[in-house]
Amino acid sequence: MDTFWLKIAGFVVVIIVVIIGVMMVMPAKEEKPPEPQKTFGDMVQKDKKIITAEPNAGDLTQQAAEEQTPAEPEKAAEPVTFYFTELTEAEKIGAENIFATVPSFKSIGRLPYMGYNTMVQACRQLMSRFPGSIYDYKARRALAQVPEQYWTRYKITEELIDLTPFTQQRPNTHPYKIQEDN
Repeated sequence: MDTFWLKIAGFVVVIIVVIIGVMMVMPAKEEKPPEPQKTFGDMVQKDKKIITAEPNAGDLTQQAAEEQTPAEPEKAAEPVTFYFTELTEAEKIGAENIFATVPSFKSIGRLPYMGYNTMVQACRQLMSRFPGSIYDYKARRALAQVPEQYWTRYKITEELIDLTPFTQQRPNTHPYKIQEDN
């Protein structure tokens, strides 16, 4: 009878050793580390990158996609030429000074109780002082990024953010060429 209990205890020990061995050999379930939360600094960098980006056809297709009904087929992307009025060096410096406030105040507008008022005022100033220029284009594109729930407060309309006129040759405009810094 003593050997019977000894056999059972040995069997239980063997089972425990096998279970522990299997758990050690099998890889642990690999969990993906949680993605870090986006911080305000991340959003500031993203806003600056989007607002200061060069004109591209994606801006027009984004507007067209918002206006397109789900039943319409998507159009193939075509190369787009933009036409802007040229500014003097003094005008460029003035426009750059005004435009420099737009990315930061877009980010500040996301904060509670702040609003987009300063950004909208800077955009309207760019649009009135430098009509048809690349700064007018960038200001309209920035206004389009204000959430639609605030459009009535800041009197933003579809006509105000329309970028299609920049794709047509107008008097005193020249085709846009991306300028690379050497």
